Amino acid sequence: MGSEVLWVANRKPGKREGLLNPISKDETLLHTYHVDFIGPLESTNKNYQHILTVIDAFTKFSWLYPVKTVSADSVLDKLRLQQKTFGNPKRIITDRGSAFTSKDFNDYCAEEEIQHLQIATGVPRGNGQVERVHRTLIPVLTKLSLDDPTKWYRHVDRLQRILNSTVSRSTK
Repeated sequence: MGSEVLWVANRKPGKREGLLNPISKDETLLHTYHVDFIGPLESTNKNYQHILTVIDAFTKFSWLYPVKTVSADSVLDKLRLQQKTFGNPKRIITDRGSAFTSKDFNDYCAEEEIQHLQIATGVPRGNGQVERVHRTLIPVLTKLSLDDPTKWYRHVDRLQRILNSTVSRSTK
């Protein structure tokens, strides 16, 4: 009887925890993109409210795009822009936000032969490369736009240059 009582007492309430599967790393430039939105930020006169962050998993190189909405159209516009210069990645890792679970986004990935991996819900560290950049991005962007917080979008290019010229310990 004692072990049954312990089992009931130690049982966690709510949904059972699932197993996480590690995402294999590839040693190839521009093979895998980590993609996510940050925001909403203070609205601007150009109606930007979010930043779409795209990070190359191998080099940690980042692209930051001010966008007006968190939508599949916003993501696809920027991925097509990237495609013109760099081609397509082999895979994209995202959270399960509506922009990334939409039919348009999934159709794009299928047409372009991009493997789309979605991280587990409620586990942002699954897309940790983007989350790490976001932890840096907000305080720096806040300081750069102290004089006029509604003009934060003017500093995004500069912030991207700063991020990309900083040596990452993991790529030394």
